[in-house]
Amino acid sequence: MTTFDRLQAQLGRIPPKLRLWAAGIAGITYFLSGMAIKIATPPLWKSSFIIGSLLSLAAFVILGTGVSAYLEPNTKNRLATLRKVTFAVSYLMLAALAAWMLTLDRTAGVMLLTLVAMANYFFAGDGRYTDPIRLTQLRTRITQRVAFRFIAIVAGTMALNLVLTMVRSEPSQQNANFSFTMGTYLAAGAACLKVHSRARKICTQINSQARTLILALDNLASATTAEVNSRMDTARHEWQKLNQLLENRIETGLPLHGTVVLPISNRQRLHGMVNMAIVDTPQGQQFVSQARAELQLLAQACASRIDTTL
Repeated sequence: MTTFDRLQAQLGRIPPKLRLWAAGIAGITYFLSGMAIKIATPPLWKSSFIIGSLLSLAAFVILGTGVSAYLEPNTKNRLATLRKVTFAVSYLMLAALAAWMLTLDRTAGVMLLTLVAMANYFFAGDGRYTDPIRLTQLRTRITQRVAFRFIAIVAGTMALNLVLTMVRSEPSQQNANFSFTMGTYLAAGAACLKVHSRARKICTQINSQARTLILALDNLASATTAEVNSRMDTARHEWQKLNQLLENRIETGLPLHGTVVLPISNRQRLHGMVNMAIVDTPQGQQFVSQARAELQLLAQACASRIDTTL
């Protein structure tokens, strides 16, 4: 066992809520110390603030690591929701700050626009997001990811065009700059339309496949003894097709980047419920109603984005 592991074992004796509060205080102290370093003039004060900032950062990392595993489910869910809201608000504030900075300093505005475009990659993640969500939040999840990808595309396009106009500022190059700018904005519009169409297509397919699976479960419930095996195979096949749709990324078709429609924890839970419903259906209706309710929530979450022409 390493020193860090032994330290974590000792910290495990602290009540989770108290530990979480302590981590929050350490994080606030780190932020205030960083601000004080900029303000402090005497070297002795500045050195003290630097030491205090490093100590508070170390305390924040040690206290915050793994603390969520010891929290109650309701507290953990509230913390996860707070984290998601904080990320979303921070990203929108960063985009607004970039737009405002363009009116004051073009160079600083370009740097912030580039940061907005790059931050979207880290916000979306690599598709391995595991925290469960409520199915009633799926509609908001899809809308948010599509909107944020729009912001990233527009921010990246604006940053590229502004850099070009600053580098090629001669009057003789203005026509070429205009042509390039119009081309990039048209490409950005096409990219945004592609993201929007992808989200609508995924929602359409999920809505249709969820309802098909519900029908397969209903048919299995009314199957005769001779039809049970074939209808169980049909229900399993329909679930496999739905599961493949739920593994898709919302914003992009790239396998290594993007936000999955449903996190793996939600898919595993739904998989277990459907399997139990399939196995239990010939004997009774104990798990069928639960699986149908989850599938109906899934279909309803995607209903507002369906487009049968896609």
